[in-house]
Amino acid sequence: MVFETILCKYLSVSVMKLRILLIFTFFLSVAISWSRENSPGRAPVYSSNEELKFQMYYGLVNGGEVVMSLRPSSFNGQKVLHATATGYTTGLADRLFKIYDVYESFMDPETGLPLKAIRNISEGNYRYYNEVLYDRDSNLVRSQLSGTHEVPEGIMDMVSVIYKLRDTLNLASMRPDDVLEMDTYFSDKIYPVRIRYRGTETINTRKGTYHALKFSPVSEPGRVFKSEDDITVWLSNDRNLVPLRIRLNMRLGSIRVDLIEAGGLRYELLEAN
Repeated sequence: MVFETILCKYLSVSVMKLRILLIFTFFLSVAISWSRENSPGRAPVYSSNEELKFQMYYGLVNGGEVVMSLRPSSFNGQKVLHATATGYTTGLADRLFKIYDVYESFMDPETGLPLKAIRNISEGNYRYYNEVLYDRDSNLVRSQLSGTHEVPEGIMDMVSVIYKLRDTLNLASMRPDDVLEMDTYFSDKIYPVRIRYRGTETINTRKGTYHALKFSPVSEPGRVFKSEDDITVWLSNDRNLVPLRIRLNMRLGSIRVDLIEAGGLRYELLEAN
């Protein structure tokens, strides 16, 4: 009983920080100095049927899974890419504190910018649902819950941004300790985000050993995090640029999310020699 009480408290904090993990991880957008020009007709690095599956660990506990998928769809008569990120608990974590969170983004396939975003949250007894429409011509967002808000040009939602990063990242111009600063829209607020590039690293995962690009979304030290570099993200250092691992170091332990399956990739996911 004591163990379950401690784990429940740990999971409740982890849920809050998992939201932050998703926010800061999927908010790896593109600074002007890091971006390349999108040639007309150039195929994106991701395919329209890509699916990535991740295993989530709370310390030593196998706590859940995250699935990211892309599918062709339509919105208001326009062809779009429908991106979905779903996170859910499994096993003991699911029995103690059930989580089933779904984030959706309907993206313009030409620009990669979202036209609509959906957030559907189920965490224990907590429920949250909201839809947000993006008016690109007027730089406005229209939230189902809070109405209309002015936003910066090119603002992204938390799911579409990872695909935008992968399709515009210019590896040749990146240098260790370069910092990206940007604004993002989440939970009816504009969030400033700073992300530091840490260089390259070879990592071992359940799926294999890969060369990776390492990023640190800057977190706020305090009650949960010890330092501003306690969130780390690794992307594959190849033409796919898929997330390989996400890690949060917290005062109560750590969360690790590892890629375990990758289907529908445009290019082969290359293992380190």
